[in-house]
Amino acid sequence: MAEYNYAAQASTIKIEDITSDEHNQTMLQRIKDNDTSVNELYIYSVSCPDTDVEHCNSDNYYYFPDFVYNEKELGWLGYYIGQNTTIQTLHFFEMNCNMYDSERSFFEGLSCNKTIQCIDIDNFHISEGRLFSMMVPFFKSNDSLSEIKIGYCGFEVEGTRQLSLAIGNCGQSLEKLSIDNIDNEMENGQLVDIITALSMHPQLEELDLSCNRTNMGRNECMALSTLLRHTTTKLQNLILYGNNINDDGVEVLVQALHGHTLQELNLGGNESITIRGWTVLSTLLEMPGSNLEELDVGNNNFGNEGALVFANALTNNSTLKTLGLYVNGISAEGWAHFSKLLCDTSSINTTYQSNHTLCDLGPDVHANIQSNLTLNKREDKQHVAMSKILQCHPHFNMEPFFEWEFKVLPIMIKWFEKVAARVRAYDYKVSRLRRLSSTFDFIREFPMLYIEPVTGKEIAEYTTIEKQLEGKPLWQEKLVEIRGCKARSMRRLGMK
Repeated sequence: MAEYNYAAQASTIKIEDITSDEHNQTMLQRIKDNDTSVNELYIYSVSCPDTDVEHCNSDNYYYFPDFVYNEKELGWLGYYIGQNTTIQTLHFFEMNCNMYDSERSFFEGLSCNKTIQCIDIDNFHISEGRLFSMMVPFFKSNDSLSEIKIGYCGFEVEGTRQLSLAIGNCGQSLEKLSIDNIDNEMENGQLVDIITALSMHPQLEELDLSCNRTNMGRNECMALSTLLRHTTTKLQNLILYGNNINDDGVEVLVQALHGHTLQELNLGGNESITIRGWTVLSTLLEMPGSNLEELDVGNNNFGNEGALVFANALTNNSTLKTLGLYVNGISAEGWAHFSKLLCDTSSINTTYQSNHTLCDLGPDVHANIQSNLTLNKREDKQHVAMSKILQCHPHFNMEPFFEWEFKVLPIMIKWFEKVAARVRAYDYKVSRLRRLSSTFDFIREFPMLYIEPVTGKEIAEYTTIEKQLEGKPLWQEKLVEIRGCKARSMRRLGMK
């Protein structure tokens, strides 16, 4: 039988001749016409009820090919997608790959598309891997593809091999790869093959390998470590949630992450990691120049001991904004470590040196901690430090500055003025009272240092006026008054 030529028939074929389903007819026409509002498309092989909001989106950008009664419909869908330039994301959901000829025609048409940026494959059982082998031409030719998402799929050895080959054949545009919630446990080495295939993609920015029902043991972590060291040096987000990683795996990963550009790391749900592994991980936060802004270690049940490890590691850290601590069995004792980290009230200096960057610890944190986390969200960290000092220190202890005597007074007064200008909640009366209180501390400690210069200035002023009034009969009464004031000032200093 001669092969059906879709391109040759495209000028004469009618949409109604391709599919009898009215919704499919509408979608096929919009795809053909490059409707700019159709920037994503869901392809199903099962009926999608109106209540399934997750997969049948509100704009109805979905298509149900008829595999049984019209074997060419899927081929036409692939042809029109191949010619389309507006679709950016293509979703395959529970697509029933039973019709090999239709499959082949579809993917031949798809391979002509050069503008799709994301492929999302959901709820497949990928055993022999034919899906990926047929997508290789598309992966090779599309230089716009930046993201591949695979979720809730079942893999066997050949399926994993074909996926690895497909990833290796992707162009240099791939930036994000997500393979999560795999339905069956991968055999040893399968995940290593996938990680190794990523060595062809130095521009990768995000890698999600979470909840894959497999032990990410030393071999997998070594492969990932090699990738982090030598290839994906621009990786920003690494998600390894729920992979049963242990202490040895953490040590291998941490060695590769020292000095790396990584900004987000998710190791939640890996309860095989003990306090030894968490202590090793915490060194990433203590390292000068750390780039980590988000670290998720939730669902690991490491308790107060783990809380102390991370609180101590964040003492001098100024980059981490989010630390996921949910479901870790942390009590009030453990949260107290973070309360002190965020606002150490033992002195003004320790409050000033507290952590002003961390702004999220996950749900269910204590109220006093949450208030400081919220305060830390402000961009002006000087403002944050000032606010904490004002809230925690109603009276400033100036004794540590007495060794500087009055030299520090102008600095102190200028600081109060700066606070009043920056902190909106800083009431004028409070500003004035605290400034007077701090000034009084100095005067009380060094009375003569204050009295002598002030009184000396008074005497000099009285002497000048006295000379001006001498020899003027009309001003004799005023002269007597000035001489009396001058005498009192001189007695204050013990002068005759």
